[in-house]
Amino acid sequence: MMEDLKIVQVEETNKTPVQKEDIYLLISSVVLGLLFDTLFYKKPLGISYPLFVIAFYIVFLGNLRCKVKFKCNFGWFLSIPIITLSVTYFTGSNQIFAALNFLIIPILIIAQTVLINEGNKYKWFDARFIKDIFYGVFNRTLGNILKPFVVVLSSLRIRKSDGKHDVLQRVLIGLAMSIPLLMIIISLLTSADRVFKHLIDNIVSSLGSINLSDFPIQGTLVLLISILVFSYTWSFLKPTDKECPSTQRQQGPESKQSTIWDPVISITVMSLINGVYLVFILIQFAYMFGSVNNGLPADFTYAEYARRGFFELLMVTLINFSLLLSSIKFTGNNGKSVARIVRILHSLLVLCTMVILSSAYLRMSLYEAAYGYTYLRVLTHSFMIFLFVLLVIALYKVWNEGISLLKPYVVLAIAAYMILNFANIDVLIAKKNIDRYMETGRLDTYYLRRLSYDSIPVLVKLLDEENVPLELKNDLAQKQKELSEKQAWQSFNLSRHKAGQVLSQYDLKSSETMP
Repeated sequence: MMEDLKIVQVEETNKTPVQKEDIYLLISSVVLGLLFDTLFYKKPLGISYPLFVIAFYIVFLGNLRCKVKFKCNFGWFLSIPIITLSVTYFTGSNQIFAALNFLIIPILIIAQTVLINEGNKYKWFDARFIKDIFYGVFNRTLGNILKPFVVVLSSLRIRKSDGKHDVLQRVLIGLAMSIPLLMIIISLLTSADRVFKHLIDNIVSSLGSINLSDFPIQGTLVLLISILVFSYTWSFLKPTDKECPSTQRQQGPESKQSTIWDPVISITVMSLINGVYLVFILIQFAYMFGSVNNGLPADFTYAEYARRGFFELLMVTLINFSLLLSSIKFTGNNGKSVARIVRILHSLLVLCTMVILSSAYLRMSLYEAAYGYTYLRVLTHSFMIFLFVLLVIALYKVWNEGISLLKPYVVLAIAAYMILNFANIDVLIAKKNIDRYMETGRLDTYYLRRLSYDSIPVLVKLLDEENVPLELKNDLAQKQKELSEKQAWQSFNLSRHKAGQVLSQYDLKSSETMP
């Protein structure tokens, strides 16, 4: 197995691996982002403020330890007011100074970090030094916001393994990359299924009070803080492209290899995600697919069940589909054992996604049974069927790498669009709503009256019912009048002609006047 993990390096002479200092900075920035979320999210400021300031300096100075030297100067002197003012959030409660310090402390931190790294153009006692501060706020922070993504993508490249240590490092990278994605996926799944939510709540209860519905917001917050810390620190670590020849080399001929992901990292990410899906699917098989036989939990109606789960599951399906296509295209499969593991994980992701998509399809069916059929709901159903077929093709691609996904996908998309054009959705909506009316006595006449002429041959069946809604009857009478008018032969339309012929068999004049 270890032999297979020793990936053959392609164009080794031209390729520059990701520097370890970039990886360390990325990991420490993510840790700091997680700490920020733990200390501040939905919590008043207190001892958390000085703790975060200390943690920031540990990350900042730890990554710049080879460049920053302690000197007895004004830059290092600023540590005293920074720490002192930070402690006031722990020792005092004056709201005026708390608001002022909230703005002053970050400015002092930027001033100090610029001075101790000698990144200033002007002396600190020069009024123009404020330009250096503004440069630190905007250029250093916002000017490098794409760098962490470049490091992540670069770390995915296939590179020669140095043994167990290198494999472990790539596994850790995969774990770090999985955290934000898992937060989003688990949040969606817990929102879609309360039994799964109950299970996750029990698992995380030992970690404290965690609201899973806040995961997307917390994930965004962690990502934002991590990017800002990485960008700002990186600006001092590698201030110019000239001082970072590796950056220039990455723009050379080896750029073709930047799209090849490291299989060990992909295996780690896919394993974690598939693990979550397997737990979710076991719960679905336990009771969700039994909902057809009244297997829903007590005090949980079909409509509530469908409404709370469909959109979340569809979003998970789209995330999985995007992840699958990206992994199939970019993950390297050098080594038989590694290639086999990657294929199995891809296949498992496809199968899990199919089950999740089937669950979403069933939920939409329950929703339609409760609220009726519309264009949007029918088209959504059609889109899910389309996605299911795409997944089948992707599963075939997993085990037959020679085929191209783009060709069948383009052909299938064109064919699906043509089928939708000739499927006569109006007729389907009318039939389904009439069937629902026969079973429940509920009919959305407002929506049915706005269907095209295609639906009229179906809607006229309601005229034979005793309790036909008067609004619908009057609408059909109005359409009968419109269709009886002569039109030029150039405007002949088969759908309109059939509707006119059907309506001509009924006497609807008596229903033209509204009560």
